[in-house]
Amino acid sequence: MKFLILMITNNCNLKCIYCYRKDNTGKKEMRFKTAKNAIDYILKKDDKLKIQFTGGEPLLNFKLIERIVDYCKDQYPDKNITYAVQTNGTLLDKEIIEKIKELDIKVGVSLDTIDPKDTILRPYRNGRPSTLDTLKGMYLLRENKVPFGVTTVVTNKNLPHLQDLVYYLISIGVRSISFDLLKPKKREHFSLMPEEEEFRKVLEKMKDLPIYIKNLRKRPENKYCYLNSGDLLFVSEIGNIYPCPTLEGYFYGGNINSGKDIKLFKVKCNYCFARSYLIRRIANYLS
Repeated sequence: MKFLILMITNNCNLKCIYCYRKDNTGKKEMRFKTAKNAIDYILKKDDKLKIQFTGGEPLLNFKLIERIVDYCKDQYPDKNITYAVQTNGTLLDKEIIEKIKELDIKVGVSLDTIDPKDTILRPYRNGRPSTLDTLKGMYLLRENKVPFGVTTVVTNKNLPHLQDLVYYLISIGVRSISFDLLKPKKREHFSLMPEEEEFRKVLEKMKDLPIYIKNLRKRPENKYCYLNSGDLLFVSEIGNIYPCPTLEGYFYGGNINSGKDIKLFKVKCNYCFARSYLIRRIANYLS
């Protein structure tokens, strides 16, 4: 199976403290042609494909998501294609949720805190807290019987409160969560880095809770993610290719619209290569 991540827009309504984009102030949307070229390229190599829509905030370009799914169903009816969207949840409403159900798109919601007054981690661009709007979106998903998982970026700001976050998620019926240790793409991110030993202790305390925690899953040796098998293709909103969203700007692999053959990035490791690379790079820069 191949994994295609499409950054369908770089536009976002939030201003997260750890945003990985070097510049998140622009408003560029992926053209359908770029998405089509990526899909056509991958499906020449494999009959099974997982497409994840990301951003920015992908729901700001939901019309492209609809067009992509319709294209795949029309042009590749015999291929095994699944879809997922990673969203901050603030734009979810009944209309979008009905479309998500109709298109059979899996949903991941980004949530770092349940503090309704948080203006540090994931505020709106004008500084207002976004937590309550994300929680409202999650309630709408549950109300409309759309299963979803949660992804939490772990910093030293929310590490002390992770257990409370997980208890809350369990109470509202969330079945899975994935913790994403902060990947320092900018110098200022180093001051937000969580203490990894403390994180491991917190995980240990939660191992018996009735929720699937991806970080506790045992992984086969040298198989941390799709990069280990060379099956991941990340395409930016303008068609540029990189190993994964976090490594946008590094290890440039060409442009999907060039028509040239593309070599998928592959690396052997049993850890997050992107995080390790960025930590070394920033540490060297600071020293």
